[in-house]
Amino acid sequence: MEAPGSGLNLEKVVKEQLVESVKNADILSMLQRMVDSAPESEETDEIRQRLQEILAHYNTLEENEKTYFLDYIRNALSSKLAAKLDEVPMDLTELEGAIHGAIMTQMYWLAAAGVILLLLLVFFGYKLYKSIKEKEKKREEKKKLKQMKKKK
Repeated sequence: MEAPGSGLNLEKVVKEQLVESVKNADILSMLQRMVDSAPESEETDEIRQRLQEILAHYNTLEENEKTYFLDYIRNALSSKLAAKLDEVPMDLTELEGAIHGAIMTQMYWLAAAGVILLLLLVFFGYKLYKSIKEKEKKREEKKKLKQMKKKK
């Protein structure tokens, strides 16, 4: 769902980052937090008990098996998340609007600063030009006065 003229598929980027964050997540602490959470219903209590069993079994595994188990869980979670995200369309129009607004605000400030800088340069350039012309005019007048004195 690309916004007209955006050149960036924000929905795709968000989905990829979500999947990537699951791949990089600390699975053990995530499972432990799920176990430590208070059950909201009978179903969540059952899931909590299963997770406790999985964690107890995990603690009995050897190091290489633990690594394999964590990689397997991480890959399974990221693939399930990716599949669910592909099924559910995201409406990011408000986010895109906010980003566009923020960028435009920054561009307006930058343009205003540029105009102010340009005006300052023009003002001081004009003053310098006027000063140089004034000095030339005074030199010319001095020259004329000297020439007139020489002629007399």
